[in-house]
Amino acid sequence: MTDKTIFRLNDDISFRKCSLFDGDDLTFGNCTNFSTAERNWRTYYSCNQDGIHFHCTSHPEIELEIENTDYGFATIYRCPKCNKSIEIDNNRELKSKCLRMLNIPEFKDAKLVRLDDWYVHEIKEKVKDESGYWITTNVKTDKDGDTIIVVYVGHKDSNEKAQFFIKPEKGQLTSDHKDMDPAKILSKIEVHFKGRTLTQEFEDL
Repeated sequence: MTDKTIFRLNDDISFRKCSLFDGDDLTFGNCTNFSTAERNWRTYYSCNQDGIHFHCTSHPEIELEIENTDYGFATIYRCPKCNKSIEIDNNRELKSKCLRMLNIPEFKDAKLVRLDDWYVHEIKEKVKDESGYWITTNVKTDKDGDTIIVVYVGHKDSNEKAQFFIKPEKGQLTSDHKDMDPAKILSKIEVHFKGRTLTQEFEDL
């Protein structure tokens, strides 16, 4: 199905994605400026404008015509209906603006990752015990490139959890004081590193 969406860039220029925006195809679709190439005895069409076509904002159904594309000079677009000419100093930057606008809905619900904290979720596993307790492990990487194993422990009847951070390269075992007191759910946690064992025992007062 052909996408008939027109996106407004500013008061003068709007734009659309043509049928060849995502790559070469065997038909040119609604692309109005394409080139062809023969591959495996078949004709493929590619857009000469990177899949971005500019339209008049006042008359969005009208695609702008190119008046001047001489090397070293600005590109001039003209609407054949209102006869308005629009001078663009950097045509590549104009396309980049369009692409940045197209990325807005793509990244609207993206997860924000702090680069000064952890990044790259590598392994995630959740194990549920018959007793009703559950354990979730997450392997991440810190800003130094070292591994952090995050262990969450909780009970099926509660939203609270205890959280532990195991750092193998640094030989560290810590917990998050903002979470549930580990003593409410554990009596001991023991981590074996190479040549070193760390043990934390908890007493529920």
